[in-house]
Amino acid sequence: MTILVDVFGRILFLSPLPGTKEILQNSVIAVAFLQIPLAIFSSSMLRTSLLSVALPLPVQRLLRTAGNILGLLLFGAIAYASLPEAFDAYRLGEYEGEGALRIYTWPIRFLIVGTAIFAAFAYLAMTIADWRGELDDANALTSH
Repeated sequence: MTILVDVFGRILFLSPLPGTKEILQNSVIAVAFLQIPLAIFSSSMLRTSLLSVALPLPVQRLLRTAGNILGLLLFGAIAYASLPEAFDAYRLGEYEGEGALRIYTWPIRFLIVGTAIFAAFAYLAMTIADWRGELDDANALTSH
């Protein structure tokens, strides 16, 4: 709705809705990061299985494990690198926008840290479940 009002305000009155850019900029980041842990747990992350389905099941499991470890390291690094920035944003009262509408950035920065931690945990949990045999080998790569 905000986008619609902003677009019509620009077209009809040559005046955009103040704060639309700041609200959308932060909410797009929030929506994207909030979906990541669920996508990992539901095996919905984008991957290709063109070559791996031709390999024996133990090799497929090793490839999944390598991918999961890389994902764990990536999201662990994102959380580690983002945490000082989140504390700085809170301490300094960092915000986006000017005038009447100012949106603090620290909630989004802490959300990135939190969801990156959950994503790293999700990759760890999926690896453990895979090696315990709790995931169906036949569907682990092909159900995506």
